[in-house]
Amino acid sequence: MLYKVLNFLHKEGNFSTKAISKSLKLPEPIIDDLKEKLINMGYIKKVICDVSMCEKCSCGCNSKKLNDKADWEITEKGINLLKKIS
Repeated sequence: MLYKVLNFLHKEGNFSTKAISKSLKLPEPIIDDLKEKLINMGYIKKVICDVSMCEKCSCGCNSKKLNDKADWEITEKGINLLKKIS
C-alpha cells in the first residue's frame, strides 16, 4: 500500500490526503498514517519556505514575512524505489 501512495504522489503530483483517499478508496486517517510512514522511511519530505529559498522562489514573499506554504516532494530514495518497482 505504501508503494501505491508513493506512486500516486509521483504520477499526480498531488499530496492532498483527501485526493489520495478518494483515488485509492481508503479512509483519510489511513492515508495520513501511510504518508507518515513514507516520511519516516525517507521516501517523501516536507519542504518549508525559508530565507534560503528566496532566490529561486517566485511566490512574491520576502524575508520579512515568508510564505507559510509547505510543499512536499519525493526524495531521491523514493524516486529510486519507484524506478526499481516499475
